Amino acid sequence: MALGGILSFSTVCIAVFLIALLVGLVFIWGAFLDKYEHDPGRVRAAMFIILCVATFAEMALCTSGITCCLAAWISIVVNVWGGMDALLRFPAAHDVESFFCLKQCFLIAVKTFAYAFGMVAFRQNVGIFLAVLLINIWGLPVLYTMALPIDPAEQVVKDDSYDVDLAVRVWQLASCSYERRQCMVSCKGWWYQSLTLASESSSLARLAICAASPEHRRALKKLGRSV
Repeated sequence: MALGGILSFSTVCIAVFLIALLVGLVFIWGAFLDKYEHDPGRVRAAMFIILCVATFAEMALCTSGITCCLAAWISIVVNVWGGMDALLRFPAAHDVESFFCLKQCFLIAVKTFAYAFGMVAFRQNVGIFLAVLLINIWGLPVLYTMALPIDPAEQVVKDDSYDVDLAVRVWQLASCSYERRQCMVSCKGWWYQSLTLASESSSLARLAICAASPEHRRALKKLGRSV
């Protein structure tokens, strides 16, 4: 009886601490959004890093024997089809009754049950379960919702073709050569833009990029920048 009371008290303390931590993260995230409110690319990049860190932590739980392999696989599917899909379509807004929102709610519920029944020793690892539940499973959608622009005019993507479910995108890439060519063009454009930004932010990076890419070296010479 005493052991049960101690476990219950410790569980409550852990839950209170995690809720306070989540509130702190929300405040920090809110400050970040206030600064980069009109820069969806930077906000998307930050959320992508957060999603990668969360996924890495969940895989570490599996390799440590805290969660079963099935929970890890379900986590990967949810993070890719749910989280990654949402980031690729950010900052597009969707109605509550849309397939996007219904899918996200379904995946969150699936991941919740996967970890509720996928902990190897639930009683000993209840604190870890609560951390994953409050921060990774329920907390990340809160951060995503906060990141959506308030102005409806900004709740759109540059191209309507981007606001497509990830599963549909994968099918289109696998079945259509035109879509594969378009994807390659988009990837090359993104890569070129990233290299350009890196060369503008660091002289050392500019030297390395110009040494590896004659195209960038010619482009910088046209702009009159030293290489």
